Amino acid sequence: MINVKILTGYPEMFPGGLAHSLMGKALKENIFKLETINLHDFGIDNRKSVDDEPFGGGPGMILRPDVVEKALLSVSNNINTKSTKIYLTPSGSLLNQKKLGILSKLDEIIILCGRFEGVDQRAIDVLGFEEVSIGDYVLAGGEIAAQVLLEGCIRLIPGVLGHPESLLEESFSNNLLEYPHYTRPKIWEDSLGNKYDVPEVLTSGHHSNIKKWRQDKSVEKTKKIRPDLYSKKEQEQD
Repeated sequence: MINVKILTGYPEMFPGGLAHSLMGKALKENIFKLETINLHDFGIDNRKSVDDEPFGGGPGMILRPDVVEKALLSVSNNINTKSTKIYLTPSGSLLNQKKLGILSKLDEIIILCGRFEGVDQRAIDVLGFEEVSIGDYVLAGGEIAAQVLLEGCIRLIPGVLGHPESLLEESFSNNLLEYPHYTRPKIWEDSLGNKYDVPEVLTSGHHSNIKKWRQDKSVEKTKKIRPDLYSKKEQEQD
C-alpha cells in the first residue's frame, strides 16, 4: 500500500477524480491511502495566513517556508519506508512513464501543492522536495497536477488494472505511442451519411498480421506526432 500525504491549502479538492472508477476502487480496497494536511492549520496570525509578498517585488504571493516546515513535521514519517517528497511546479523535471513506475514502488509519497506564484525556494531546498512538472504549461495550483501524478502512478500498482497486460502495449512503455483502437459498429455511419469501416486486418482473425499492423501503426504515429520520442527509440536500437 502507498501512503499518499498531500500538503495543500485546499484539502476539499481531494480525493476529487481519485474517488472514481479504478482509482476509487483502489482507494476503497486500501491499495493506496490518501491523507490531506491543511496548510492553513499551520498559518500565522489570526487569519492563518500561509503566504506573503515576494522579496524583490513582483506580482503574486509566495508560500512561506515556516508554514511548509510545520505542515511537513506534522506528517508521521517512518524513516524505514521508501518515501519521497514532491513539489509540483512548471519549473520542475518533466514527469514521464519511467518516473511514474518508480513512484508506484514506493511506500510513501508526500506532495506539496503550491498556489499563485509558488513556494519559497528555501523550503524546497532545505526540506528536500523534488521539483516535478506535469507539462509545459501553468495551472492555478498543484492540486489537479497532484491528481494527475497519482492516477498515473497508482494504475501501475499490481491489482489496480483489470488487464495488467495492457500496460505492456500502452503509450511510452517502449518509447512508442500506442496504436489506434477500433470497436463496434464495424461500419460507422456519421450524421452526414458518410460511412467508415474498421481496418480489414483487425477483423481477419490473423493474430500475427494484427500484431504487425499494430506495431507499424505505433511507429507511424510516433514518427508523425512525437518525433522526439521516436529518436529515443532509434537510439535504443543503435
